[in-house]
Amino acid sequence: MRKVFIAFTIILSILTLTSCWNYREINRMRFVAGVAIDYDEIKDEYVVTSEVVTLIQGGEKFGSTLFQSRGKTVFDAVRDTVMKNARKLYWGHAKIVILSKDMTGERLITALDYTGRDAEFRDDIWILVSGEKAASEILEETFEKRDEIVSFHIDNAIKNEGSISTYHGIPAWRFIKDMFAKGVSPTIPVVVVADKHGRKVPKLGGQAIIKGDEIVGYLDEVETKSYIWIIDKLKGGLITVETEVDHKTVEVTMEIFGNKTTLDAKKIKDEIVMKIDIESDLGIAEIAGDVNVIEKKGREILKKDVEKHIKRLIEEVIERVQKEYECDIFKFSTEIKKKMPKEWKRIEPNWNQVFSDLEVEVNVTANIKGSALTSEPIKVVD
Repeated sequence: MRKVFIAFTIILSILTLTSCWNYREINRMRFVAGVAIDYDEIKDEYVVTSEVVTLIQGGEKFGSTLFQSRGKTVFDAVRDTVMKNARKLYWGHAKIVILSKDMTGERLITALDYTGRDAEFRDDIWILVSGEKAASEILEETFEKRDEIVSFHIDNAIKNEGSISTYHGIPAWRFIKDMFAKGVSPTIPVVVVADKHGRKVPKLGGQAIIKGDEIVGYLDEVETKSYIWIIDKLKGGLITVETEVDHKTVEVTMEIFGNKTTLDAKKIKDEIVMKIDIESDLGIAEIAGDVNVIEKKGREILKKDVEKHIKRLIEEVIERVQKEYECDIFKFSTEIKKKMPKEWKRIEPNWNQVFSDLEVEVNVTANIKGSALTSEPIKVVD
């Protein structure tokens, strides 16, 4: 009986464990790199533009092909694409979803519902908004020879955002979570078509501000860097500061090496105050003149001017978001919930108004670490 049982177990294992349950023929599929979603007001239809990976130059290099389809829902439009090219689209490698500016309200929810519900979509796919009239323009008008994969190019740019810090990538899971979180307003990066040495390329810069399910405004690239500073996602980038030493003014470009931002909600005289403490490590990257800001005296003056400059940038973007948009993109509400749960329950129903009037204290410490390879400014001798 023991031998029979062993034999039965082996046969059963061979029958059930020697194949892939979801095996698919690659040559019957098209791999989607990214997608742009628009809405045609006149025809009352969604327009879905899919970028599909293809082999070019005799099969030696990967490029892309675009497929565009329409439907009453996003899913309907995707199904139409399958009917047109006779192959199923595979979304497991898709990197980006680009939304048009008018994909708001119910349209935005519909698009997010499809990407969130379909099992093939990765939950870390990037969500962006097009700075052009249509989202499809980002895919159609860049790398016109189709010798590059636009979606992969944008994916790489977002992954390397730390060296630029003028945009901030938002994966789908976090965007959806923040959209439905009480008191929080998410942002998503903006992508446009730009000219680079006579070639059209996608360029990221700035953030779109989402309030509820509507795009209510935008941060430019400078404001976005300040925003990233506040939410403690700043890893690098440059800032230019004007300083004066011995009655001589000069512009100094500083490179950001690292940063730590801490939010702390305090109750002062029955009023909530949000304290922001910033400590940044910077180095002198360029001095636009022969003023010595490297030696002790000049460096101390530069340090104070850098701290004032950062403080001003931070305060300006906070005030603008408070007064113009009344939506908490900085997640101050999260800090208040954590530190003052009872107080949060009291102010939650009127949080947008409370946020717009919230007192914010900004403290900045700048640590100037070095001056690259040059220990003194370059001087021209007559």
